[in-house]
Amino acid sequence: MILCVIFTLFVGGVSAEDVTSDVDNAVLADSISSDLSQVNVAVDFEFSDDNSKITPTFGVVNNTVISQNYDNSSKYYNVKINSTGIADKINVSISAPGYLTQYKLVDSKSVSPVNVKMLASDSYKLGHDVTAKADSLLDFKNADAVLAITTAGVPKLNGKTSEAAIDGILNYATGYVSYGRGNILMLRQTAVDPIDFCFVTKKGNNLNAAIFLNGQTKEAYLGTISEYMTTSQWNTLFKAVGGENAFSFASLANGWNDGVTFDVLQEAAFHGHICEGTLGGYTITKALLQYYPPIKETGNGKQSPGDITSYKVLGIPGDSANDAVIFFLDATSGKTSYVGFNTTSTGATEKMIGFIRWNSQTNKGTIVVMEYDSDTNKQLFEKETGITGDGSLEQLKYNTWWINRIYKNPASLVKILIEKEGLTKEQYLYLVGVEDDDEDEEGHVINATNSHGLDYAYIQGLDLPNATRDNVIANKGSLTYNDFKDIGSKAAKTAKDIYEKELGVKIHKDMPNLMVLTSAGYVMINEQSTEACWDGLFEELGSRLSRKTLLPNHKAIWTPLWFNFLLKQDDGSLMSIYMRYNEDGTFFIGEYNGTQVYNINMTTLNNSALSGGISASAYPDGNYFSIQSISNAWSAGPAFDQIMSFLFHNHACPGVQPGFFIVDYIQENFPLNENQSYIYIANEQYCKDDSLEYILDVSPGLGNYLVQKLTSDEYKGADDLDEEGILIIWDSANNIGQAVSISYKWPSPDLSAYATSESKRAAQIQAFIDLYNGNENPILTENYHTVAHGDSRWITQEQYQTIISGGEGSSLKYLRSLDDVSKEDLLKAIEESKANAESNNTNTNTNSNTNTNTNSNSNSNVPSSSSNIGSNTAQRSYSSVGTSSNNRVNDVSDASDESDNSDGSPSDSGKSYEVTKQPVTKSASNNNLIYAVVGVLIIGVLFGVGYMRRKN
Repeated sequence: MILCVIFTLFVGGVSAEDVTSDVDNAVLADSISSDLSQVNVAVDFEFSDDNSKITPTFGVVNNTVISQNYDNSSKYYNVKINSTGIADKINVSISAPGYLTQYKLVDSKSVSPVNVKMLASDSYKLGHDVTAKADSLLDFKNADAVLAITTAGVPKLNGKTSEAAIDGILNYATGYVSYGRGNILMLRQTAVDPIDFCFVTKKGNNLNAAIFLNGQTKEAYLGTISEYMTTSQWNTLFKAVGGENAFSFASLANGWNDGVTFDVLQEAAFHGHICEGTLGGYTITKALLQYYPPIKETGNGKQSPGDITSYKVLGIPGDSANDAVIFFLDATSGKTSYVGFNTTSTGATEKMIGFIRWNSQTNKGTIVVMEYDSDTNKQLFEKETGITGDGSLEQLKYNTWWINRIYKNPASLVKILIEKEGLTKEQYLYLVGVEDDDEDEEGHVINATNSHGLDYAYIQGLDLPNATRDNVIANKGSLTYNDFKDIGSKAAKTAKDIYEKELGVKIHKDMPNLMVLTSAGYVMINEQSTEACWDGLFEELGSRLSRKTLLPNHKAIWTPLWFNFLLKQDDGSLMSIYMRYNEDGTFFIGEYNGTQVYNINMTTLNNSALSGGISASAYPDGNYFSIQSISNAWSAGPAFDQIMSFLFHNHACPGVQPGFFIVDYIQENFPLNENQSYIYIANEQYCKDDSLEYILDVSPGLGNYLVQKLTSDEYKGADDLDEEGILIIWDSANNIGQAVSISYKWPSPDLSAYATSESKRAAQIQAFIDLYNGNENPILTENYHTVAHGDSRWITQEQYQTIISGGEGSSLKYLRSLDDVSKEDLLKAIEESKANAESNNTNTNTNSNTNTNTNSNSNSNVPSSSSNIGSNTAQRSYSSVGTSSNNRVNDVSDASDESDNSDGSPSDSGKSYEVTKQPVTKSASNNNLIYAVVGVLIIGVLFGVGYMRRKN
């Protein structure tokens, strides 16, 4: 018998994806009063296999559903309704995950069953249909294993986010694909990107794929995706799906086949692919945690010891390792934990990453600079395997070599270059930047300063003692998939028992008003990833990310494994249960005033004593803020992209939310055309940078997101507009860009009804969610927020390089200093520059040998003097991303197909194993114009090892 007790108030037709946002759900005790009416409802789902998988939820407009009881013999639900005020005709609603809500006007006295046909939402139908088609092509049941990769989620279908497509995949492929098996990967994309799917089956040594693009149910490609495919087969894949998709899908599929752990796969899905940089960043993180682990306080027996130290990351955007270390350490830019722009002029290289382990109690830090030794590793790879060449297939094989080595001898893959102890607060703030004047521990003033990032010369010159390494060796545990699944299942069963015991509420599967927030999937136990817990939670509760009822919270990999269950009731209460898994197999269960269930809604937050008591007693691990903030935000009905941003940031706050509106503004006012791409430089750095990064599909590892934190004097603009950062829309066809400063003005909410900072914060989060969803909110009566842009300049490549290198101290000041010229004038100047350069090239020697002099530097493909990133030198190039300036395959056997560029300069064929997200472009010099490019620079100088999306 399936029983679900839900009250649902509907004001209009909504899709099933919107149930939690448009519905006020209340769970009542499983008791039946004598004053009841009953309606019998037979439910038939559009996809018949869902009839045994999904439990529908019933509601009655203007009344209360007391219980719903499935009758196995009659095959319909007995829906009991409170008879108080009941009319002769009642409007019954029926909803289910992935399906459109249906309404039936029913005679309240009728005993005949009402038949309801549930229709799938567009997104769910798409996911279900492509999975069915992939199954018919690949034969799931006879495969050894199945992998699903999709961009569905944030991208919109018919104006709505598309997470229900993932539910369609999972429901069709039950038994083959699940979150907990780690074999469904959601590629991070933007709202305006296409919805693509790639299904892979493994059978013996064979990997075959069916790929569907642009929301189509006809396959774009069917065939091998193995690293052992021939060049001809690779070219077929490349032609069918495009270079970016080809490498993304192939690298993820082969990494999965090689047995890379889910934590790496999950980061690679965030980043876009598996490559040397992804694996190098993972290895660097492992080395950091071995030699310089977080310093922890002492636990009191019932708490997991908290971290005293925090990590700050200094990088050079463009190398994929940046994304990996940020992801695994949870050191995101929005938490002001990452600073990175092009500091190669200081002696830093793109493979370097700096770490500051900062102790806020002592105001001292340890600074470590590491790199993965790319050249040495490539030479070792070639020596051990005999494989040479720089193409896509070689890169896939190189990935496999890295993966095997990570788990056998990771220390051999990285170098530690600098290890110093005793970093002072002033030195620390010089590197990471500080908006306003500060003080050290002795009261000395530290002047506000722009961040200097990975200033290698400065770090080398620090007169500090050498740091002493720890040597924390983590032994890999022996827990299996079933063991971790049982952990999730046990936690869910325990929560169900507690809810029934303390609230008299029976919890049933697929309840839309029950949510689980957990660190599972991010944290590790004895070097083992924990995503299998999700399958245990789903098996008991029906909770899934694609239903917005299981929310994996981004946490650092060494932090505790915990689960927080949240039940939303009809009065708005958020009844919470917190559990931490202990490595001895037991659970710590939070308590407050003798109860294991406590309300953490706005009413509680508005009572500082009550909220503080719950925090201290029930949440001793220091994660109450993260849990209550996301829980209250979830109850307000945010869209899927908002939820994903909150989870990536690891808490909800008003500071995250301007990023949603800034991204909308960018996409509406600066939509990408062919051969264009975004680069964003953060100047005012706070929480919104995480949401901007997540939903604009920019990141340091992709090379299109940089951070140069500026002082408040610099970013404070007129009319209360803060100049948040610089957006560059780069045009690789014309080799110019439009740079604009993006500004934001905060709203002025009326918070007079709230007494505490926690409740004021939650009220603002709710207001922003309403604003984003187009709903009114009472605290936003006037002075709405504003997004704007200014300081618009068309820039050359040289000016672009100066901006991404910190603008001679300030990228924003430099942008403002540039002359304002039109796009047409700039293009004209560049053409004149090229003409002058070509004219100079016609000069000939007049000596007796009459040899023509062709040694001109003015139109050659030379790297920047500050860095060798992306240069066309003889060095090997299994770098973090490949570039292919004419978007064609360049494997070793067909290298001759990669012709020179149309202007006669050589293409960057050394890195052509995938289509780059960052265009590789060139420009010529013009000595007569102020706007000219003085020297020809490759945009890959910074971004040649990045991976930037562009319109093709």
